[in-house]
Amino acid sequence: MQGFVHSIETMGLVDGPGTRTIFFLQGCPLRCAYCHNPDTQKAVGGEAMTPERIVEIAGRYRSYHGEEGGVTFSGGEPLLQGEFVYACLKLLKREGYNTCVDTSGFGNPRYYSKILPLVDTLILDVKAFDAASFEELTAIDGFDLYLKFLASLDEHGFRGQIWVRHVMVPGYTDNEESMREFIRLLKPIRARVDRIEILPYHTSGVKKYEELGIPYRLEGVEPMDKGRAKELEIYANKLFAEELRQERLESEQKRQEQFKLFKEREVASQQEKSAMLSGLRQLPLLNDVAEEDVEDVLNQIILSDIKAGEYIFKTGDPPEFMYLIYQGQMKIFVNTMDGEEQIFYIYRDGDFVGGLNLLVQTPYRYIGEALTDCKVVVIPKATFDKYFWDSPVVLRSVLVKSFERIRWAESLIQRLATSNASMKTAALLVKLVNRIGVETEEGIRLELSMNREELGNYSGLRRETITRKLGEFKELGYIELIGNKVIIVKDLEALESYSL
Repeated sequence: MQGFVHSIETMGLVDGPGTRTIFFLQGCPLRCAYCHNPDTQKAVGGEAMTPERIVEIAGRYRSYHGEEGGVTFSGGEPLLQGEFVYACLKLLKREGYNTCVDTSGFGNPRYYSKILPLVDTLILDVKAFDAASFEELTAIDGFDLYLKFLASLDEHGFRGQIWVRHVMVPGYTDNEESMREFIRLLKPIRARVDRIEILPYHTSGVKKYEELGIPYRLEGVEPMDKGRAKELEIYANKLFAEELRQERLESEQKRQEQFKLFKEREVASQQEKSAMLSGLRQLPLLNDVAEEDVEDVLNQIILSDIKAGEYIFKTGDPPEFMYLIYQGQMKIFVNTMDGEEQIFYIYRDGDFVGGLNLLVQTPYRYIGEALTDCKVVVIPKATFDKYFWDSPVVLRSVLVKSFERIRWAESLIQRLATSNASMKTAALLVKLVNRIGVETEEGIRLELSMNREELGNYSGLRRETITRKLGEFKELGYIELIGNKVIIVKDLEALESYSL
């Protein structure tokens, strides 16, 4: 097998994380008006190479890649050579390379489900934000196909992060309304977007058109002002952060409504609760209740019949109740950002969950679902505080189970749920603001005792990644960096939007 390589950049610093070996492949179905490499558009040209040759070349420069770098396929449009790219990625991943594909979303769909699971970072070129502008700038009627590509990334098995890029052309998208359309366009992939970049249109490729005898469609259009492009990039990132915040607020409201419905479910009758009292008293959690308090406790707890598949609680539910499994099985899990269900525990008769949440008043960070038909004892916080707070048996049980299971699960859930570098870095900064932040005229000052590597370890990121993300947040105006030990937080709201 062979592919056609237009050119190679051995020390690329902008097309993916870290230092990268970049293979620019031949062929592109688009004819973008601002394309500065029109010689890559033909399907055949450049140098023919095998996947093995690609790996061999990448190996020469691997020592320069560092922890974060790797190999990038750009173009042209790399997905057009789908079979070749798949063969290359398969070999590269076998050798442990970090991989990146720079694409406009137009290629051979037959290979998407093979290629995308092997990609760590997808650099997604966004040409325009509506069908008419897309056709005018690319010379093809393909906007709907592009939207379909965005919506199908998860379906094709993509589990990496996305860097979004847009070339801003004066008179086309150099305004705030276009930026609002830009951010709306990203809604299907919002959870995976780690970076949004605006690239100012330039005319450095015009001479190539003259040499190739190709008319230049943007003749007379002046280069985009870099300062204005940066302003609009910051504006777009701000809009994106606000969209994240709003999405989370809406999700929280929905969770609260669902939780309210759960509380209003029909509960077991007083007669049934009385009949089950003897069984309940055998459970360690209720065994320590004084005889004179039994009737009062019985009136306050809720004994619910929960059908298999029904939720008992969800992520974000407030710490208002503790749940004890009287009969049946409950699974505790989260849905990770790649759509997978991660189960932590299976709770059975006599197990309970939520004690730590009531003790320290933290919302649930995971989901409880009936694995079988269950009878669940729901203990309100007021009842817990009055009758169980001072019980050595109850507190011992809560401490043992909560710190051995739930605390570990919460830490793991945080790592699973915060899957890209922007969210992890923002969450770290917000945590530091809450712990050590000092209000000053310049902003919230963070005096750090940790170096970049330790910051990376604290947030689950590599040193190179945390350094890169801090630099990006500085460019966006969220923070200011003073040496290696001081961070001034300028826009806490934007950081909180990423880290909520």
